[in-house]
Parts: sequence; C-alpha cells; structure tokens
Amino acid sequence: MMPENIKNKKGYIMIQAVTLARIPLAIIFSIILLTGKNSSLNLILCLFMLALIEISDAFDGIIARKFYLVSEYGAALDPYADSISRLLVYSSLAASNRVLLLLPLCMALRDVTVAYSRIIMAKKNISVSAKKSGKIKAMFQATGAFCALLGPYYWSHIGNWSFYALSWVIIIVTLLSSIEYITTAILALKK
Repeated sequence: MMPENIKNKKGYIMIQAVTLARIPLAIIFSIILLTGKNSSLNLILCLFMLALIEISDAFDGIIARKFYLVSEYGAALDPYADSISRLLVYSSLAASNRVLLLLPLCMALRDVTVAYSRIIMAKKNISVSAKKSGKIKAMFQATGAFCALLGPYYWSHIGNWSFYALSWVIIIVTLLSSIEYITTAILALKK
C-alpha cells in the first residue's frame, strides 16, 4: 500500500526494491560461499555480494529521506530485509566455520525480540524506525561479516583467537542492541 504523502510512486517502489534486494543478494552470497570452492573468484564474488548488501542498507534510508519517500512501511521493511539478509549471511559464515554457530542464533533471538517490541511500539503509535543501538549493531555486523569471510586468510598469521573474539564481540553488541527496543516497548506498555 502506497502512503498518501508519497508523490513519487516510481521512486517509492524503487527504494522498496533496493531495500528488498538485500535478501536475494544474501541468498546468492550463501550459495556461492557454501557450494563453491575456496577459490579467489568465489571470495571476490562473496565480497562483492556483501558490499552490495551493505551499500543498499547504508543508502536506502538516505535516499528515502532526501527524496521524501519515507514511510512507516519502509521503516518496518528495512529491518525485515536487514534481519533476513544478515541471518542468511551469518548462517552461511557459521556453516563454513568462519563464525561461531551461536552468533546467528543470537541474531535470530535479538531480531525476534526486537520485532515483538516493535509490534508493541506500533500499537502505541511509537515510531518503529531503527534506534541508535540498532544502527551501531548493523555497523558491527557489517564489518564483522567482511572480517569473518576473510578469516581463513589471516587466522594462520594472527591465531584462531581472532575467530572467537570476532564472534563474541558481534554476539555481545547484537544482544545489547535489543535493550533500547525492549525498554521503549516496556515504557509504552506502562502508558
């Protein structure tokens, strides 16, 4: 459904397509990572897919604000596309032993918790757009995905401790980022 305040229908549809493009890009990333050989070409393709995912995440909101294409639908669609694409990426990274399996599980736990917090917020007419902690989490997860993908190329030089450190830092930041949403939802329920 197109919001009434949106005048540029093509632009609105285009920005939603950019947001949703993260999901098929993450599927392609997963297929390449999990079915391909450990070749330089596969690494380059995976890096390219990750870059496209993160570029679309970084710029869809900026473009929407610049061209007055902002909507509550877009504010809800963006974290959905983020969650699905990052879960696909990190599940693939875990399946290829580049991060702890616990990491995508904690991401899923956080995303479900935040989704329910957003439901409460929406029912109380509180904006469901991303919070500052969610944006910080996104930066850590984006950077971490690149570091994890490249892990096998540097672990032998600095040690496997970096595998665990990377996984645990992202787990902690991911789980901590849910606190702001939970707190907002609890306060909304008390009103």
